Amino acid sequence: MTQPAPAAAAVDAEALDALYRGAPMAALVGVVEAFFLSVLFWRDVPAASIAGWLLAFAAVRGLRIGLGLAYRRAGALQPGGHAFWARWVVASAMAQALAWGAGSWVLLAPHNVVAEMALHIGLAAVVLGSVAHLAHHLPALAAYAAGVFGPLALRDVLVGQPLHYALALASVLMAWYVWRSGRAQAHALAQASAQRQEKLALIDALQRENEATRQARADAEAAHASKARFLATIGHDLRQPLNALGLLSHTLRQAPTAAAPERVQALSGAIAECVGSMGALVEGLLELSRLDARTLTPRPTAFALQGLFDEMTGNFAAMAQERGLDLQVATTPATVWGDRALLARVLSNLVSNAIRYTPTGFVRVDAVQEGSAITVGVHDSGVGMEAAELPRIFDEYYQIDNPQRNRTQGLGLGLATAKRLSDLLGLDLSVHSIPGQGSSFSLRLPVAEPTPAAPLQAPPAEATPTPLAGRRILVLEDDADSRQALCGLLASWGCAVVEASDLAAALALLPGAGTAAAPIDALVVDLRLPGADDGMAAIARLREALGSPVPALLVTADAHQAEVQQRATAAGLPLLSKPIAPMKLRAFLQSHLPG
Repeated sequence: MTQPAPAAAAVDAEALDALYRGAPMAALVGVVEAFFLSVLFWRDVPAASIAGWLLAFAAVRGLRIGLGLAYRRAGALQPGGHAFWARWVVASAMAQALAWGAGSWVLLAPHNVVAEMALHIGLAAVVLGSVAHLAHHLPALAAYAAGVFGPLALRDVLVGQPLHYALALASVLMAWYVWRSGRAQAHALAQASAQRQEKLALIDALQRENEATRQARADAEAAHASKARFLATIGHDLRQPLNALGLLSHTLRQAPTAAAPERVQALSGAIAECVGSMGALVEGLLELSRLDARTLTPRPTAFALQGLFDEMTGNFAAMAQERGLDLQVATTPATVWGDRALLARVLSNLVSNAIRYTPTGFVRVDAVQEGSAITVGVHDSGVGMEAAELPRIFDEYYQIDNPQRNRTQGLGLGLATAKRLSDLLGLDLSVHSIPGQGSSFSLRLPVAEPTPAAPLQAPPAEATPTPLAGRRILVLEDDADSRQALCGLLASWGCAVVEASDLAAALALLPGAGTAAAPIDALVVDLRLPGADDGMAAIARLREALGSPVPALLVTADAHQAEVQQRATAAGLPLLSKPIAPMKLRAFLQSHLPG
């Protein structure tokens, strides 16, 4: 199996490191060996020649020591430095070997058999001793063996004596043996280094896996703790309006029949406020759930930003005025690219949050073009936030200075929803805040080409709302409490209500109700019904039995599911989500019933 390049590079780096770090000691030992070998030739070779060679040999070894010190000063191998130091180690090995080879020519005494044999044995020992050291880098070993045995063998051949011919052959064979031995040792070193690298890689992988496991456990514990806090907060925020709702309904039930209308109206208004609070909480949680599940799909288009700003003015002017704030909405000619509906929800959450936490002063919405992008900002002169609070303000249910969970200060879901929607749309939502001076939220939108203006048309004449008194409405709802409440609401508007809990019961009511004398004017049908049929199929069956496409409204607690919305749109049925907003139900009836 071929070793990966990073591992091979690591092995070569280790080999060079071993060669350079062992250089000083090897050089000193070499000088000592050269001195003792030269002693054998003092009677046969001029002292000046021996001294000159020893000085040259010591100089080469000194350069080798200097090279090792330079390597140490350079530290770890830098990218691209491997080849540089590898070339120098081969060059230094060749230089030292040639110093030995030159010594074999200086230390020449053909008639002193003892000295000649000692020289050959000493040089062989020198080269064999270097195998363990130079096997880390085979080119250096080859240079060393060739530099020593090459001149020695040539010298012996030129001497021309039988003994020296044999010694020349022995030198060649020794060079071959050194090479084979060095290759075998290099292979063993490479295997050992590769195994060491594999062990290190395995240890690193185990450490990373342990760290991942530890992080996953910490994340799971944090998620569990977050879930516990989340459920505790939901429980609190649901129990508060439920508690108030129970007490108010009991008070209303115990009130005398002749109670003052103002008292009844106050109680019913408080009940409606509790219901609205619970509905807002459920809507917020469902929206967060859809965002976390990534079931919302943005549908970007080019649209005029001013229309969205005008919408903010219309939605929040009264709220700002009630709190004594100056709502400043800039004018802008910009056309931007994005999902207008989702962007409106982001901007609405930011503006409502700014109004809620600004006791006095202003709330300003503006837009600044920066190249090909528009920065939309929502600024306020409110209480501001500490820098330590900013990383958490986009967490669901996180509120500053509201430990009592006062519902008038919101539920802590607006900014969390705005952040998730911004991430979905790529709006780069950011916040800057100074305690006591206010906060600024900003998001970026790409600029788009302006869309052609639609031709002006005369506004349609204002339609007169259709009276509901006496209109017969068929309510098909399987939940008894919801059916009773819905029928009671319709009856309070003067409608004649026909109610059923399933499709069979509704069809049974039609023969008497569907005559010319008592027609059914509209259908209000729940999506989930007992049996195999759902609300859409039930509407089709009822219209078929009535013989006319009477207006029909589909109501459901699953309106947030994209599949439900798509089916309702495909069937041409208006969809109203539960909890039902009475004004939306009334608006549907007044707009769809014939006058």
